[in-house]
Amino acid sequence: MNSATIKITQRMLDKCIIDANKSIVEFAFSHLHVTYEEIQNGEKKTIEAIFSDGTASELRLYKRPRGDKLLSIQHLKKKARAGDTVTLSEPDHQLSNYSVVIDVERKGSEEVEA
Repeated sequence: MNSATIKITQRMLDKCIIDANKSIVEFAFSHLHVTYEEIQNGEKKTIEAIFSDGTASELRLYKRPRGDKLLSIQHLKKKARAGDTVTLSEPDHQLSNYSVVIDVERKGSEEVEA
């Protein structure tokens, strides 16, 4: 799988916690070579990422003690709002320092203030 998509909710922005849906789990396995099954409870896997506008970020993949598969995206609250769609994808060769490109598709045409 070359990309994963998440529909952002206000709760995700407020708590900085995103449930890893099927596309995230598959993307992590196929592109990042990380399976949530190998992540121990309380352990985090940190992956270097970049927003499509050039802002550096990090993805953190982790599990709660009860086994919930989660992720967080550094700086997401500055870049997205509820209703937006976030896509994680493989970088092209020019962005080889990063493992993931994060693209935010706006629900409307208004910009989010930083």
